[in-house]
Amino acid sequence: MQVLILFIDHTHSEQIFLSNPNIFNMKNLVIIIILSLFALMACNDDYLERYPLDAINDASFWNTPSDIEMYVNQFYENLPPLYGFFRLDDNSDNQCRDQRPDYIWDEYTVPASGGNWGKSNWLPIRRCNYALVRIAERMEQTAAVKRFEGELRFFKAFFYFDKVKMFGDVPWYESDLQTDSEELYKGRDSRKVVIAKMLDDLDFAIANLPEDDPNDRLTKYAALAFKMEVCLFEGTFRKYHGLGDHEPLLRECVNAGDAIINSGKFEIWSTGNPNSDYFDLFVQRELKGNPECIMPKRHILDVNSHNNIRYLGEASTGYSKDYVMSYLCTDGLPIALSPLYQGDDGEFDEEFVNRDPRMKQTIHTNERIYRIYPDGSVMYKPMPEFDLSYSPTSYLIIKHYDPHEEERRQYKSTTDLFHFRYGRVLLEYAEAKAELGECTQEVLDKTVNLLRDRVAMPHLTVDVGFVDPDWPDWEVPVSPLINEIRRERRIELTGECLRWDDLCRWKAGKRLEEPLTIKGATDPATGQYKEIYPGFTRTWNDRLYLYPIPTQELTLNPALEQNPGWD
Repeated sequence: MQVLILFIDHTHSEQIFLSNPNIFNMKNLVIIIILSLFALMACNDDYLERYPLDAINDASFWNTPSDIEMYVNQFYENLPPLYGFFRLDDNSDNQCRDQRPDYIWDEYTVPASGGNWGKSNWLPIRRCNYALVRIAERMEQTAAVKRFEGELRFFKAFFYFDKVKMFGDVPWYESDLQTDSEELYKGRDSRKVVIAKMLDDLDFAIANLPEDDPNDRLTKYAALAFKMEVCLFEGTFRKYHGLGDHEPLLRECVNAGDAIINSGKFEIWSTGNPNSDYFDLFVQRELKGNPECIMPKRHILDVNSHNNIRYLGEASTGYSKDYVMSYLCTDGLPIALSPLYQGDDGEFDEEFVNRDPRMKQTIHTNERIYRIYPDGSVMYKPMPEFDLSYSPTSYLIIKHYDPHEEERRQYKSTTDLFHFRYGRVLLEYAEAKAELGECTQEVLDKTVNLLRDRVAMPHLTVDVGFVDPDWPDWEVPVSPLINEIRRERRIELTGECLRWDDLCRWKAGKRLEEPLTIKGATDPATGQYKEIYPGFTRTWNDRLYLYPIPTQELTLNPALEQNPGWD
């Protein structure tokens, strides 16, 4: 009965398997059935006395690798993308929602409690430590044990990464703290210390996870992809914020990328249709076996089907004018330089003519079918339409949007999502190489230009070949090549929850002061770009690079110090 005790210990624990198609199999179904049978035994007082319902029984649980496997399943549901993931880019220069997000408008109030620093926010890390301590004390370090310990260490690094991105310096814990633990009152450890500890855990995971897994659990390559994300974020954050010690991290990012690229296991998915392949990549019902997918988030009807398509159908957000203008023309030139650009002061669709094919596969146009009904009939959605329920900017998001009506049914969508995608790996590799001054044409041809090949766009060259007068006015100036790699990242990875992190690590918050970041398409009624928030201008405050620690936590632990600008 040890399995039952594990489940009872966790809120909504009976959903751990069902919420994870990656690890759903008959063995797990049997466990759920056993859990149901346990409810019939609840009247047995002797049994309840022997096995408390509020804790794992250590004496009978930590015995086999399967015990660790079942324990770690609870963490899989935290892997992004999560429900409504596309809304995260509202906190950026890419999108404008119906209402002003308080944080990026510097209207956020320091919370008294919670604020992602509360007990529940630290609980996943405590749960990781709880298991790691018991594995070290009670289990022989076999290959099978190390494999699932690797999963635990991955998730501990994963949870800590969110803490570092939000708060910077945070306390690093090695054990599962109790209410009387002295460590509860320690100060914050340097982000450099925390990142080093995280990389130790990720290296353990990389060394002990398998290269493949039939149940879509974590693999060596998923851990390598996450390590790239961590190293690129922290390496560029340190570089552009003047913290130092950035080059070793960028080198680690490149090394991890080399391991993925040189494995030969992955490639950019394409059917040879540049006008639909990018769109089709993000509306697939089955990503298992897709060569671009390092790790899928699979969805099964009525098991863990989702509601993202329905949500996207009435998203109340849309792309900003600033974002839309960043698409190159089909000759590889920006709109300020290309003779192919048709302008944006005429019909709505003219702006899309002769542009990077990803533009029409990311933003809704009049020619695209918006809904496909079961009887085969279709609906078109005319643009421009400045509807707060759909898109206040009229640049409606269609990336990840499947127009088939069965996918719009409430919590019935089965389109798969990427936990880790090879296309992103290639962009991170190119950026890290460029930041190190090592981005050759060979590097571009095996990274950025593979993505451009999918949509039949001209290749990026090391010398770039132009100076775009509309390149962002970065607070920390960068080379033409880094400008274009950043553009490619913005276009290829839009809607994948990354833009806020990018602005933070590049120390580019002032981008949000640009007027076009809060404007939409040309309004036929005025002939001007649509003002999304009339009467408001946005001013950046550097304190927004890090969130504040709740005031109650500062009172409870005097060793904590508030982040700059939030006192």
